[in-house]
Amino acid sequence: MSSMDTIFDVLVIGGGHAGCEAYAAADRIGVRAALLTPSLAQVACQPCNPAVGGPGKGHLVREVVALGGLMGKVTDRTGLQFRTLNSRKGPAVRATRVQTDAAQYSRVMLEELRGLGGTLIEGRAVGLEFENIGGKKRMRAVALACGRVVSARAVVVTAGTFLRGMLFIGDQREPGGRRGAEPSVRLAEALERAGLPLIRLKTGTCPRLDGATIDTKSLEAQPGDQPEPFFDPDTEAVLLAQRQCHLTYTNERTHRVVRENLGKSAMYSGAITGIGPRYCPSFEAKVDRFADKPRHQIFLEPEDADGRTIYPSGIPTSLPADVQEKMVSTIEGLERARIVRYGYAVEYDAVQPRALAPDLHVDGFEGLYLAGQILGTSGYEEAAALGLLAGANAALWTRTEEPVVLPRDRAYAGVMIDDLTSLGVDEPYRMFTSRAEYRLMLREDNADERLLEVGLRTGLLPPAGALRVREKVRRVREALEGLRAIGLTPSQTTNRRLAELGLPPIPKPLSLIEMLARAGVRLRDLAPFAPFIDDLSRDEAARVEVDVKYEHYLERQMNHAEKLRDADGVKIPEGLDLKNIPGLRGEIVEKLHRCRPANLGQASRIPGVTPAAIQVLHIYCQRQNSGARPE
Repeated sequence: MSSMDTIFDVLVIGGGHAGCEAYAAADRIGVRAALLTPSLAQVACQPCNPAVGGPGKGHLVREVVALGGLMGKVTDRTGLQFRTLNSRKGPAVRATRVQTDAAQYSRVMLEELRGLGGTLIEGRAVGLEFENIGGKKRMRAVALACGRVVSARAVVVTAGTFLRGMLFIGDQREPGGRRGAEPSVRLAEALERAGLPLIRLKTGTCPRLDGATIDTKSLEAQPGDQPEPFFDPDTEAVLLAQRQCHLTYTNERTHRVVRENLGKSAMYSGAITGIGPRYCPSFEAKVDRFADKPRHQIFLEPEDADGRTIYPSGIPTSLPADVQEKMVSTIEGLERARIVRYGYAVEYDAVQPRALAPDLHVDGFEGLYLAGQILGTSGYEEAAALGLLAGANAALWTRTEEPVVLPRDRAYAGVMIDDLTSLGVDEPYRMFTSRAEYRLMLREDNADERLLEVGLRTGLLPPAGALRVREKVRRVREALEGLRAIGLTPSQTTNRRLAELGLPPIPKPLSLIEMLARAGVRLRDLAPFAPFIDDLSRDEAARVEVDVKYEHYLERQMNHAEKLRDADGVKIPEGLDLKNIPGLRGEIVEKLHRCRPANLGQASRIPGVTPAAIQVLHIYCQRQNSGARPE
């Protein structure tokens, strides 16, 4: 094999969301970066639903934006509908979700990648080359299918669902990482030879429908929000024509079709052995498991600006093509719908993420990082956040700088990586707001503030971005001071004005900040008394309102987070003999052995490990760390 002349600092393998963000992050940090992908035209492809964001996921996108990433900007530029989900619920679970034009999304992402300073290479990785240094394997180069070798000091593998990927529709199967794309068999074999622990997982997608054959007249329309909630603070306006989504539901006839053909599904015939996502099962699994449920919701999502293709989110399936036809035709509004691409299941190899350190490098290897679905995650947003941090840490490692390891009280990305590397996965991992114990602190509106320091230290955040965040912090502080300084007196005039605004009367003098703290009062309600409120951005207004209304809850969470950091600082010695510690039950010892927590904080987050067990473990860790013998 001949070698390329260039030796890259960071080489990213893959062209999905993880790969794009990893490459962009390495480039922003200033190292020589390259992206190796089989098809530049299909970078950041959306093989599942054409949407970005949602609870937990939108929070991850905001964190990617806060660290200079591309996903938020590309989503805003290609958005067909913008909504804030859970807007009537608490601030911790409010989340942005954007329908995107899938083809435009890939095109705009490639445009952004080409605007960076690194190198884009079309090719397929088939082997990894290492050198042994000090008892560890160090990354040296990547072999390509064309026979060339690309030298790299660090490599980030973002293989998505391509490692020995296999697609299933009924009893038909074909190799592939997604429809129309070859799997990565030799790369999977190279990772296996290197000793990485591989597991087999499964996911699936819904059929695509011809939009012109759908009757939406009787269906519930789901319009976007006005004004549009953007992910990126630099976005000023929508660029594409906006489209409505629609709601419909399955029914007993739909379920009967599924039950009569259940054995023909690849999931039920035994053809698939990989583990699928519990939170997002195939439609046939939903019908089987929830037999008493009369209907299931289907969200009809436009996949392009013209509405030519519609994604019926809610019915992922691997049933045969003819059964999919019958199933779809029983659903209201879809009676005459034509399927333009059948749903399918994909089974693929992933690496058990417990094999990784918190900076996303593989234990025992130097310069080898993983990100995205190769770590057992699911979703574009999870992949993007992992890719950004893996690419950043690979670049920082080549410069012998400290890696980025985000604590659980700083970012959803920190929660996700801690979950993955300490607990591992036994099914595809999806981010939910319920996974974050400090979700009130980890809101969308303060992601930029939470990650400002990290962005500045690493160079991920450009100076203009840092200036914008500091300006936001200043405006929020001044708004809080302004609310505190303006008072209301309980006069007839004041109370009449409050009544006109739909607000209760006041029996005694109150400052506007005290008024805002009352239940049912929103910041915008007080704008007639404080005109500066109208000048605040959406995020600034949200920040002010949460700071006032949830002051005591936030203080409580911050105190608890301090205790968590203390627990994370208590290391569990590698040689600690858990079996001989009195007070640790056998099943707890087994869980600790399986998860291999590095510190007390990780151990406390393992399901089933009780607070009493943590107290016992804490005593023995302190004694062993100090060199004292347990009594």
